[in-house]
Amino acid sequence: MNWTRLWLFGLVAAVIVTTGLRLSARSTMDAPAGSTVGAPERSMNEIAALPASLPPVRVSATEPVASAAALYVLDVDSAYPLYAQNETTPVPIASVTKLMTALVALDEYRLDEVVTVSQEATRTIGSGIDLVAGEQITVHNLLRGLLIQSGNDAAMALAEHKGYDRFIEQMNEKAALIGLAQTQFQDPAGLDDSGYSTARDLGILAAFALRSPILLDIVSTVETTIDSIDGQFRHHLETSNRLLKGDHPLYLGYVTGLKTGFTPEAGHCLVASAKHGEHQIVTVVLNTDEQTPEASAKESRRLITWAFDAYAWPE
Repeated sequence: MNWTRLWLFGLVAAVIVTTGLRLSARSTMDAPAGSTVGAPERSMNEIAALPASLPPVRVSATEPVASAAALYVLDVDSAYPLYAQNETTPVPIASVTKLMTALVALDEYRLDEVVTVSQEATRTIGSGIDLVAGEQITVHNLLRGLLIQSGNDAAMALAEHKGYDRFIEQMNEKAALIGLAQTQFQDPAGLDDSGYSTARDLGILAAFALRSPILLDIVSTVETTIDSIDGQFRHHLETSNRLLKGDHPLYLGYVTGLKTGFTPEAGHCLVASAKHGEHQIVTVVLNTDEQTPEASAKESRRLITWAFDAYAWPE
């Protein structure tokens, strides 16, 4: 078993055991129905399953003020859920799906591999990067278009490259492999709302994606330009993650990226990562109560600032 599999086993095991354990009375005081917060009691075997030590809850810790159908905050280093609300309820996840699309593409293709864009891919509805039928472009640039500007056409081009149906099968095989027990993918862009996941599964997925330097570099990019192989077609990309934009009121300096999502059924979603010192967390916000384009960034910002205030983080 290699180190990645050992880490992954520890991550999934730790998330499962810590989510299900009894919470202390101090940490659950005044917690709303369906939510958990604070440090659960753990046996020595459970502690041994954790990849790292757990930062203690501050005595003055309070509930985060955030509103969505499902919320989740995960400490990546310890695999410990800092907060959870409806975290095991399966819901549609829209373009957050593209995190798995990217992981499968990295597994199956070389970064410099050339993809010829089909007419079908250019007709994909929703957000796109304006790919042109017949355009030849590298997998690396398609990944940028996929994750920075949330290109549905880029998702389709990646999936079609060596067989659309098989690609979707591989997305679900990968989900099972990394322990996403309540996740099912139906398409590479998240347009099909019959696909689903949970806040907890998405926390695991995000933590896994962050282990890829390639993906971490892409999801933290605010703005860039990509070209086709022959330079004939140029695509300007701008992140859909408002927390990364320095000129946006919701900008948060220690946010490191990840993925937005929206469909009318899924609502406004955001899986975000943030790093303060050497400590990294992932927040998951699914279907915000407030139905505005900025809502998922607003609620994610609240969760991130709460987590770094409510827990004592090592320097």
